[in-house]
Amino acid sequence: MRIAYAGLRRKEEFKALAEKLGFTPLLFPVQATEKVPVPEYRDQVRELAQGVDLFLATTGVGVKDLLEAGKALGLDLRKPLEGAFRLARGAKAARTLRELGLPPHAVGDGTSKSLLPLLPQGPGKAALQLYGKPLPLLENALAERSYRVLPLMPYRHLPDLEGILRLEEALLRGEVDALAFVAAIQVEFLFEEAKDPKALKEVLNTRVKPLAVGRVTADALREWGVSPFYVDETERLGSMLQGFRKALQKEVA
Repeated sequence: MRIAYAGLRRKEEFKALAEKLGFTPLLFPVQATEKVPVPEYRDQVRELAQGVDLFLATTGVGVKDLLEAGKALGLDLRKPLEGAFRLARGAKAARTLRELGLPPHAVGDGTSKSLLPLLPQGPGKAALQLYGKPLPLLENALAERSYRVLPLMPYRHLPDLEGILRLEEALLRGEVDALAFVAAIQVEFLFEEAKDPKALKEVLNTRVKPLAVGRVTADALREWGVSPFYVDETERLGSMLQGFRKALQKEVA
């Protein structure tokens, strides 16, 4: 079975895991990610170093990038984060915080919405780590709870137009049997930039089996009218491939 991967990170890991499980991996990254130059958000990093009452980690990569930005400015951000009430949006962000010795006080289910009931009442200063785009839902909720919001965007996402075109053509030509998404933004970029999103929707609901890592990615597919064949709730690449293989075996049986 030919399984395409729309992700950017961990491509070689995906390829090795897929081959080990007997799949034929195809790499079609639909997104490009670039780090925001530290000087662009230097003032926000310096303010974070002075201390915050609440820290919202939305991605593991973003948390690591923030700490690297602090080092580049000669600042140790661990101390201010140790003194903050820490929330993680999902499993990946929570794992990173634990690895850094900064375990979260509460963890959401991977959606921004799941953090709303976990937000303590202010007033205070809340640092919100963004993952490539603004998060008005959380920013507004924090403001309503009397927090002054400190947005921090260590990286941003861009669509890979060449990769999107290659993937769309492969899907429509029948060269792909399954398609794995590991982030909601990959789904959004593919449909927003595709030449024929209607045909894509048809293919993904009939001939090609869509896979999603996590609930957020699965919800993004549903928003575009696509029903995921398999969703891995643990948000792990290997677990998704193994679960997909089992789901295929059950389908055949």
